[in-house]
Amino acid sequence: MKNGSGFTLLELLLAIALLAALSAAAVPGYQRALAGWRLNAAARQVAMDLKLTRARALLDAAPHRLHFAVPGQSYQHERQRPGGAYESVGPPIELPADVDVIGCTGAGAGISFRPRGIAATFGTVALRSRDGGERDVVVDIAGRMRVQ
Repeated sequence: MKNGSGFTLLELLLAIALLAALSAAAVPGYQRALAGWRLNAAARQVAMDLKLTRARALLDAAPHRLHFAVPGQSYQHERQRPGGAYESVGPPIELPADVDVIGCTGAGAGISFRPRGIAATFGTVALRSRDGGERDVVVDIAGRMRVQ
């Protein structure tokens, strides 16, 4: 007996089942998209930190570099001392938990900048997410950066 106000129990169960099926289908796509967003954000973070390192070399009139833990999930900003050794400046910078540094073609796994802003060691920093996506941050000899 239906009097026209409200839904039957069967209609509510069908709506909930349909909502559950649609949600189950959407979750994997959302997780892949989230991993891609984190990878892109990590690549932009590395590029911006490289630009900051270049600016610090110009400002301090001393060589600075980013040293990457390969393989790993962190990198360290360093300043070159007068004797030639590098010293850490600040704490290590962590990447998101699902993004790894898988390679750095710069000498000694680092990208360094001279006091005039040109790259002393240049190359590519390769990042990979857990789902297999990859991004490269490329630094050329002039000190320009780009994300590929």
